[in-house]
Amino acid sequence: MISFSWGAFFVYLVALMTVVLGGFYGLIMTENALFLPPILVGLFFFYLCWEAVVEESHARPSAGNRQ
Repeated sequence: MISFSWGAFFVYLVALMTVVLGGFYGLIMTENALFLPPILVGLFFFYLCWEAVVEESHARPSAGNRQ
């Protein structure tokens, strides 16, 4: 079984922030729309990270309560 690693999570988070902030910096400095994909991809992967970490902590209903 694979366990959760806070160190790997923070490295992943820093990489996502670098991609998104670098995309914003490039977009502002060059005013070129080619910097939109890194921003959007970084935000999408941040959403996936959020779903994996935050949403897992909520209690799930047990399978025995189904009707």
